Amino acid sequence: MSKNDYSISTVKYLNAVRKYLKEKYGKVNSEWEQILEILADNLELYQQCKASIKNDGLMLVAKNGAYTKNPLIKVQLDAQIQITKLLTEFGLTPKAAAKINLVSDDDDELKDLLGD
Repeated sequence: MSKNDYSISTVKYLNAVRKYLKEKYGKVNSEWEQILEILADNLELYQQCKASIKNDGLMLVAKNGAYTKNPLIKVQLDAQIQITKLLTEFGLTPKAAAKINLVSDDDDELKDLLGD
């Protein structure tokens, strides 16, 4: 997908992520751009699945007339998992932020002990 293919909400979200990364690290490293693109692709996929499931329902009628679970539920769940993993990589989940803060606190304590 090109950047022009992303929804307004995805573009806004990615801009917010880039802003956060710039504030935290001073810049967005070029090697992070591919990960951000994968994040954008998964956000788009998640949103498309969500809209389709909302429109078509959780259950679909199969050719034989039996009800079956909408297969997009699995696709949406997989995209959600990937989004969460990518956000964690950038420290953008509460759990990841807490780990970063714990490491920072430990580093500060170690510096205090060493007299740095």
